[in-house]
Amino acid sequence: MTKLKIQKSLLVLFFALASLAVNAQNPITIGVSSHFTNFSTDNYFPPENWQIGIAKLSLGVPLTDRLTFSPSFSFGNTKTPGSLEKNSFWDFDFLSLQYALTETKLQPFISAGAGVNKFNQTIYGTYNAGLGLNYWVTEKVALTAQTNYDATPSFVNYWHNSIGLTFKMRSGPKDSDKDGVPDDQDDCPKIKGTAATKGCPDADGDGVADKDDACPSEAGTAATQGCPDKDGDGVADAKDACPDQAGKVENGGCPDSDGDGILDKNDTCPNEKGTAQFNGCPDTDGDGIADKDDKCPSEKGTAANQGCPDSDGDGIVDGADKCPTQAGTAANNGCPEMKAEEVKQIETKLNMAAKLIQFETGSAKIKQVSYKEIDEIVSIMNQYSSTRFKIEGHTDNTGNAANNKTLSNSRANAVKEYIASKGIADSRLDAAGYGSDRPIATNATPAGRTQNRRVEIHLAQ
Repeated sequence: MTKLKIQKSLLVLFFALASLAVNAQNPITIGVSSHFTNFSTDNYFPPENWQIGIAKLSLGVPLTDRLTFSPSFSFGNTKTPGSLEKNSFWDFDFLSLQYALTETKLQPFISAGAGVNKFNQTIYGTYNAGLGLNYWVTEKVALTAQTNYDATPSFVNYWHNSIGLTFKMRSGPKDSDKDGVPDDQDDCPKIKGTAATKGCPDADGDGVADKDDACPSEAGTAATQGCPDKDGDGVADAKDACPDQAGKVENGGCPDSDGDGILDKNDTCPNEKGTAQFNGCPDTDGDGIADKDDKCPSEKGTAANQGCPDSDGDGIVDGADKCPTQAGTAANNGCPEMKAEEVKQIETKLNMAAKLIQFETGSAKIKQVSYKEIDEIVSIMNQYSSTRFKIEGHTDNTGNAANNKTLSNSRANAVKEYIASKGIADSRLDAAGYGSDRPIATNATPAGRTQNRRVEIHLAQ
C-alpha cells in the first residue's frame, strides 16, 4: 500500500467517524492543535529533543456523561535525535478513550488508547496513556492541553504532547442538564428531570414535577398536586375526611349517596333523601315523625299515635277505628256505644224478621219464602254501618243433642252467608249454633218446641 493511499484511508476513516458523530443525539467535539514530540528515550527536558509537528485533529464522541471516544490524527515532519534528516510523520490513535474527572469549567481528564504511526516509511502499532486538561472559555470553546506517552514495541517509545482548541458541536438543541429535554422546552434546565415533567425532577414518579408536588416523596395525582388520593375522588388523603370512600370536594371528600346534604357517615338513612332534623331520614307526610318511625308515613299523625291520624280524637287511630269520624270507645272498635234501650229496639226489629226464617226439615237450606225477611234484616243492618252482629241458631230437644248443635250452627252460617252476599261485610258478622241449650219455651209441647226452633240476631258492637 502506498503512502498516499494509507493517508487517504486514514483521513476517510477519521471523517467517517466525525460524520457518524454529527448525526448522533449527543454533542461531539472537534479539536485542532499543534503537537510536540520528544523521540529521545534518554532525557525528557532538553529543548533539542523536542520536535514540532504541524497539526493534530481530534474527535470526541460522548459515550456517557464523562466517557468519550476520542480518536485523533497528528501529522508533520520530524527527526530523531542526532540526525539531520527530516522524515514525514503521522500518528493515528483510532481506539482512544478519554474520561473527564469533573464536569466543571476546568476539566482534567485521563486517556488511554491504541493506534498506528508512520515513521521513516514504516508503519508501527502503538499504545498510549496520558493526562489532559480542558478549560471551557465559553460554553462551546475550550483551551486544551494534553500529554501522552506512546509505546511502540518495534520502534521507540516517545512523548506526544499537544496544545490547541476544542470546539463543542451539537447535533440538536442545547440540553444543559443532559436529561434529553432541550433547554428551550425544559422548565428546570439546570436539574435533570423527565420528559413527562418538562425536564423537571419527579422523585416519586407520579408525573407531577417536584417543584409543583405538595407531596414529592409520595406518589399522587395531578388533581391533588401530587399527593396520594386512595379513593380517587380528587381530595388528597391528608385533607380527606373519608379517605377510603369516594366523595365530593365540597363535602371534604365524603360521600352523600342520596344528595340530601347530609354526609353518609352522619346519615341514618343514607339512601333516602331526608332532612337534618331527622339525621338524613325523610318525613313524607310532614308530621314531624321520620318515616322509619311512622306507622302511617303517608298520613299526618301525632307522636302519641306513632305518626298515624285519629280524626275523631278518641284515641283510636283511623286505621283501626270502625267509626273514624265519630268518637267512640276501644271496646266498640272506635265507634260510639249504643244505649241499652237503642240496642233493644234494633234487636227487636231484627228478630221480628228473623223468627220468620224457615229451613227445609232437618236441613240448613233456607226456604225461598224466607228471603224477604232476610232482605229486611240486611236493610236494618245497613242503617248501622259500624255495628257488628251475631247470628245464633237454636233447636228443640228432639233427637240427638250433638246433631242438633251441628244443625243449628249450619243454619246460623247459612243466614250469615246470605246476608254477606247482599253486601254486609263478613267482618261485621259472627255466627254460632247452640242446639237445644238455650230454649225460650218448654219442649214438652209442640208449640213450645216450635218457638225453640229459631234464629236470633244480636248486636255485637
